[in-house]
Amino acid sequence: MAPISYKSPMAEDEKHERTHSQTAEASVGAGLPSLTVAAILADKGGEIFTVPPEMTVKEVVAELNRRRVGALVVVDGDNKPVGIISERDVVRTLDTTGLEVFDSQVQEIMTADPKTCTPADNLEDVMKRMTDGRFRHLPVVDAGRLCGLVSIGDAVRHRMLEIEYENLKMKQAIVG
Repeated sequence: MAPISYKSPMAEDEKHERTHSQTAEASVGAGLPSLTVAAILADKGGEIFTVPPEMTVKEVVAELNRRRVGALVVVDGDNKPVGIISERDVVRTLDTTGLEVFDSQVQEIMTADPKTCTPADNLEDVMKRMTDGRFRHLPVVDAGRLCGLVSIGDAVRHRMLEIEYENLKMKQAIVG
């Protein structure tokens, strides 16, 4: 015999009530807000690693290594992002120009005017933007000012948490 929560209400039931798992509210995804960049930043913390455009590539490589990150946001004096410098930028330029790249300034090899997102953007849109653009880091800008950096790793981690939550909700819907 199936557990009572697996059954729909029967005509002979006195109250004709459904258990919670049989209600619309218990549907998978019901009531789940779309995860936003702001939620990712709140979980991740507010530390943003930036560099000025005049810094040398050699100094940037040391900073990438010291911070154990794959990219740094290049900002002007008003903390507005003017570019992004990644390991990929360094390697690509190293291949074409050789060791002289290390004496260059960041502004010479950075990706200028990087794509950005806002704290209100949802996770799915951000992941699509990164996948379509083939980049792994997206500066977060609010009112023209840098307020964070989201990586593909951050997005994947939070998407996995969403999937785990959805899985739990499905199990609860099945069991009651």
